[in-house]
Amino acid sequence: MPSIEELRGPRVTSSEFAYTGCDNLEAMTEAVNYNRFLIDCVEKHVTSPELRILDFGAGRGTYADMLAERNIIPDCLEPDAELQKLLLSKGYKVVDCEAEPSESEMYSLIYSFNVFEHIKNDQEASEHLTSLLRPGGTMVIYVPALEMLFTSMDTKVGHYRRYRRTQLNRILRNAGLEIVESRYCDPIGFFATLAYKYAGSDDGTINTRALKLYDRVVFPLSKLLQSVTGKLFGKNVLVVATKP
Repeated sequence: MPSIEELRGPRVTSSEFAYTGCDNLEAMTEAVNYNRFLIDCVEKHVTSPELRILDFGAGRGTYADMLAERNIIPDCLEPDAELQKLLLSKGYKVVDCEAEPSESEMYSLIYSFNVFEHIKNDQEASEHLTSLLRPGGTMVIYVPALEMLFTSMDTKVGHYRRYRRTQLNRILRNAGLEIVESRYCDPIGFFATLAYKYAGSDDGTINTRALKLYDRVVFPLSKLLQSVTGKLFGKNVLVVATKP
């Protein structure tokens, strides 16, 4: 009979993560409409105030804070020691990367925004997350799209890759999940990222002023276009999957 360890799959440790762009992480807090879009993608799956929710790769708690403003309090899994301290100071439960949860500690909803691309073995990471998810639970994953958009910014923050929609679908299916929704997001951002690739900063720094302008003026329009371009292209990929 297989052990608990074998049933749950490999664990994700802090060595599986690489994040070197905390200044960019901080800059992204200025992307108000972009961040609200991501939080809306989570909130639509919150069916009860008692739902156990996990923020995988919580960082500075940007998305946990936004959910908390809506009276939705997630647990946080974040391997960076300094960011763990920040999350604890905000009052969040910080989940041990190495811990094996009991059945009562498993989650009904797990979300992860722009994290998988930092993990060398993303298949093992998805299997580990699946082991933390209750049967019938939902996983919401959002990652950068398309290798052709790989820029100095990806290099700066330690990305291993960008994703095709079908590629992420396959990873999650191999982890034992069923795909409910899969689409590219932010189609105008696709062209903005191409422009950054050929004319942007060589050191991968985000121009905060340009970011805020794009977020306030362009992103709302780009979001509207996703219904047309979602199967074709975009700057990011959003996949929603469930555990049978």
